[in-house]
Amino acid sequence: MATLPAPCSRHHHHRWLSRPAGRLTRTYASLRASPSPTVGREAAVARMPRLAHRDVMLSLAREAEARLGARLLPSEVPANVAAFSDDEGRALGSVDVRRGAPGSSIDFMLEAWFHRALPGGGAIDITALIVFLNGATDAPHFLMEFIQGGPSSLVVLLDLFPRKDLPLHPDYIDTYYAATGVDAHRRDVHRIPQVRPYVSSSLLVRTLWSPTAVVVDVQCGEEGGEAKLEEIVRGQLTTSAAAVLDVWLERCAGSVVQMEAAERESLVARDKMITTMDVDLNLSANLPKMFSADVSRRVVAEISKAFVGS
Repeated sequence: MATLPAPCSRHHHHRWLSRPAGRLTRTYASLRASPSPTVGREAAVARMPRLAHRDVMLSLAREAEARLGARLLPSEVPANVAAFSDDEGRALGSVDVRRGAPGSSIDFMLEAWFHRALPGGGAIDITALIVFLNGATDAPHFLMEFIQGGPSSLVVLLDLFPRKDLPLHPDYIDTYYAATGVDAHRRDVHRIPQVRPYVSSSLLVRTLWSPTAVVVDVQCGEEGGEAKLEEIVRGQLTTSAAAVLDVWLERCAGSVVQMEAAERESLVARDKMITTMDVDLNLSANLPKMFSADVSRRVVAEISKAFVGS
């Protein structure tokens, strides 16, 4: 997902002003404690192996949902998309989509949880939290995805996903990236010795991220690597992800920006172009590698309703 082709790891081939420090500290503490998610979400995700990145995503999704509140409509995904499986339980998934309430800036919030045990051993585990905004604002979308291709390896995608071509709009960079301090979190993550940049094979995809995006590959090695990865995820990655989500909730989620009709239409068209590409070139191509064709078609169709309005 996330306009990123499935990653290729060492082991497997598949894929604003922030709150006062005290408030953020409480947020981090609650995330590390991983409070119980809502029953529906918990029931679906509990079927999958427990992983550190999945615990973090559960807590962040719950934080986003709680703070967005009435700006989100109830979920309407069918039961066979809210929880699905394939191959006698070797592949498990859950997708939830909540549309934005009328009059809000929220287009939709999407959660996706995938687990696939591989025939030769090991597994691929993907979790994503994506919240898109509509034409009421030009503020960035929120995007976070974890892709674990082995017990000691993880691809991390975390961004305030830009909705304008940044070289043409330096004021946009100042407002959402420089003034918010989010680049400090990219730098903090890159200081971790086990982290290196993740470079997509798609030249187009590389142009879409903001300059403050955390797009990294965490490789912790074989000996003690699993414990080290969990330490990194529950430490710096949780801190950075919680802070970036907080910036987005404070500065972007409730934003309303006055635009000319033509500018608004161009913005919405750009969003749709990117999401259509994601569905066509990423989801439709890669989900069948984890699930059967019938399951994949059903899930892609439901995600398409959110992404491209089909």
